[in-house]
Amino acid sequence: MNRPVLPWFDDGDPIPDPATVDTIRKRSAARLDAREHDEQAVVSDEVSAWTADRAAAGRPPVSEAVERRLIRAVHGALAGLGGLAALLDRERIENIHIHGYDHVLVETAEGTTTRWPHPVADSDEALLDLLGEMFARAGRTSREFSPAHPIANVRIAAGGPLGARVAAVRELCDRPRVAIRRHRLAHATLGDLRANGTLDTRLQEFLSAAVAAGLNLLITGGPYAGKTTLLRALCQEIPAAEHVVTVEDDYELGLHLDHARHPLVTALESRTAGAEGTGAITLDDLLKQALRHSPSRVVVGEVRAGEITALLRALGNGAAGGMGTLHATSARAVPDRIAALGQLADPPLPIGAAHRWTASALDVIVHVARHDQPDGRYRTVGEIVEVGPVGDADTPDLTPLFATAAGQRQPTPIGPPSPTLLERLTVAGLDPGVFDLPTGVGW
Repeated sequence: MNRPVLPWFDDGDPIPDPATVDTIRKRSAARLDAREHDEQAVVSDEVSAWTADRAAAGRPPVSEAVERRLIRAVHGALAGLGGLAALLDRERIENIHIHGYDHVLVETAEGTTTRWPHPVADSDEALLDLLGEMFARAGRTSREFSPAHPIANVRIAAGGPLGARVAAVRELCDRPRVAIRRHRLAHATLGDLRANGTLDTRLQEFLSAAVAAGLNLLITGGPYAGKTTLLRALCQEIPAAEHVVTVEDDYELGLHLDHARHPLVTALESRTAGAEGTGAITLDDLLKQALRHSPSRVVVGEVRAGEITALLRALGNGAAGGMGTLHATSARAVPDRIAALGQLADPPLPIGAAHRWTASALDVIVHVARHDQPDGRYRTVGEIVEVGPVGDADTPDLTPLFATAAGQRQPTPIGPPSPTLLERLTVAGLDPGVFDLPTGVGW
């Protein structure tokens, strides 16, 4: 059976012709090289000149929307993004997969996968040159991307206010492979997530109170399940007067970009080693440094390895209301996942100690799930559990608070939390009625 051919990407917005973009880029670059310093004015002037040339040649006029898109594409090309500029400028696009210069697929926020109609470079070699220059100048340290260093990752300042994450591989596969993740929802709130169906009113009220009460929260889920988006939304609930230290491999939370909402943020980003192999600053280094900055809260983008021990120390050190994300298949899998990552620490964290640290550092685990359906993609909060002391099984006791029943899309209450946790939530303004089982729903 032949596999269905994916449709071409079409969001109704004009896609600039790459040859036209390159022509205007060259003209603009020549003027900028001649010490005309206002890039915005130069590009706008060159696009206007191109439009006038079309009219003089008797060709149909272009719309203002085409001109605006063309101007943005030329700015991106001048920034060294080449054929990636138009892709990164598309609000609906969430993930970009490049499998060679002329085979590009995009995933939208709605869950569709389509083909991009233009090559992103003139050849695979040109694509590798583009990537090599990008990795050399993007980020806080120069990264080499060459046959000797065929794997590279970087965050670039394009694709939205939080930029985009680029992962690239060469030589280890048949053609260059590039994955680009756009951080679309830069300032999402819990209200926004309720509006798009990720959570309902009960969960919004519970999560808002959990932040206000200073609970230590761990957001878990699989790849692209929406962990970081939910963490951003939770951070919007933090009072403006609190000093928040964020610790990330790549800036994805963006609290430091919103000075009106978060005036007191210390945003720390890890740093890979430079081309000389020196200068690396790890997440573990940053977590240790974070506690020296007198934080009200420590928020960690994601932990993937032995730095889990530093996260547990940070959350258990008295700074209430810490939050972070972790890959896990379910909330119940989290203690074992933490114990496994603790084995990667230097020195390794004994499993028993990992369970005790987990029990003392965490209050609640919120597990999110991504659902790919024939009619599209959606994300939900699948379950919420309270983390209790280490029990008879030598692992932390986990008490389900909300879970998703069979055939349901949203989780429903299972029962109230412990009296201590319920009191903290009630003092923070939560109505205990959110834990009442809805009429007609049973377990």
